[in-house]
Amino acid sequence: MDLVKRTNPFLIPFLALSLILSGCVRYRPQTQDRASFMERAQTQTDENVSATVTVLSDKEAKRVFGVNLAKKGVQPVWVEIQNKDTIPYVFIPRNMDPNYYSSEEAAYMAHFRQTRQFLEAGILAIIFFPALALIPVNFFAVRHANNKMDKTFKTLAMPSYIIMPGAKEEGFVFTSVDEGTKHVQVDLLGEREHKIFNFVATVPGIKPDYTTKDFEARYPEEKIVEYSETEIPDFLTQLPCCTTNKKGTRSGDPLNLAVIGDLEDVISLFTSSGWDETQALTFKSGFSMAKAFLTGDSDRYSPVSPLYYHGHSQDLALQKSRDTINQRLHLRLWYTPARYQGKPIWIGTISRDIGVKFTWRTWYLTTHKIDPNLDDARDYVLMDLLGNGKVAKLGFFDNIAAKESAAPKKNLTGDSYFTDGKILVIELSQEDVTPTAFPWSRFFPETSKK
Repeated sequence: MDLVKRTNPFLIPFLALSLILSGCVRYRPQTQDRASFMERAQTQTDENVSATVTVLSDKEAKRVFGVNLAKKGVQPVWVEIQNKDTIPYVFIPRNMDPNYYSSEEAAYMAHFRQTRQFLEAGILAIIFFPALALIPVNFFAVRHANNKMDKTFKTLAMPSYIIMPGAKEEGFVFTSVDEGTKHVQVDLLGEREHKIFNFVATVPGIKPDYTTKDFEARYPEEKIVEYSETEIPDFLTQLPCCTTNKKGTRSGDPLNLAVIGDLEDVISLFTSSGWDETQALTFKSGFSMAKAFLTGDSDRYSPVSPLYYHGHSQDLALQKSRDTINQRLHLRLWYTPARYQGKPIWIGTISRDIGVKFTWRTWYLTTHKIDPNLDDARDYVLMDLLGNGKVAKLGFFDNIAAKESAAPKKNLTGDSYFTDGKILVIELSQEDVTPTAFPWSRFFPETSKK
């Protein structure tokens, strides 16, 4: 009775609060909550075999699996394969992602760490000694949660990579994280049969820059001009030499790229070649970019600073980054009223970032330094798309205004560059094709001294 009287009245509430703050583990996956991502499911059929695919966003994966898989670099892809054929097929997840994870590996990566729980309880015990009692509680809580996690991942994973005749297999494949647009390949190998299903899936999460543009309202119908194959140079000769700043008073990167294709063609074909979409510039994306600048980390979807063509900032930006945000290839494209066979002709500029430097011209006080050899970056785009077999026609045409300009060859941040002054023109193709040259161009440009 005396012990009860001497007990601090705040002890029990404090212990309860300590139990919560010390990270007492609760693992609560919502494995049946599939409505949101199954709404985006796509199905393809080849004779008697069909495949269905959908990709989970970071939030959806966290809800279903109960842990933040994106933080570990893991992205679940739901796959359903139905085999109504008379032969079995083997699903090859390696061809979906060479770095895919087994369910056991993905679960282990997401495990709650006992050492962290010990550390948190130990720090709390320094402040309040009775908190040491939390250590064994957390030990068993972590162990139980991790065991439950292992079973959950195994249950939700694709149960078998062999799909027997008349059978259906469905479950998750654990791939590397992609945001925005993700290309998913379902590769099925059977005796004397090989079926490949290619999906282009949208992953909610980021807001790509082009989604903020109203392309249909940009040009009235009377402004749209159709050019024949031989008339495309008539459009190209009207181009200015370079992009500009917002006021149009200073020149930026030279125009060195023209891409022919619908928006969907541009997005799907570039992303299939390893290019990433670019986030619209918001406070959140800007802060993430500034953080990546300071730490040197990668930010595959970081915003691109605006350049201007005819008073408009770029309509679409794509990039290929290395392991650090400081080094990347990036291109900007502008939607124009020019058409070839009914498809838009996009005008653009491409360069390669090779580092960062200090500047007062941005609120995050840094900007990229470019590789002065712009032609190398331009030609990289061509080789990249040729390697994927998605170039129908190509050609090089002189940027007349750039060649006639006597202005110093510097971009808006003062970096010097050199170029042969040619614009690469590419007509995209959704089908695998053998490319040909436009009649007004050679297949490759003539070499010239820089």
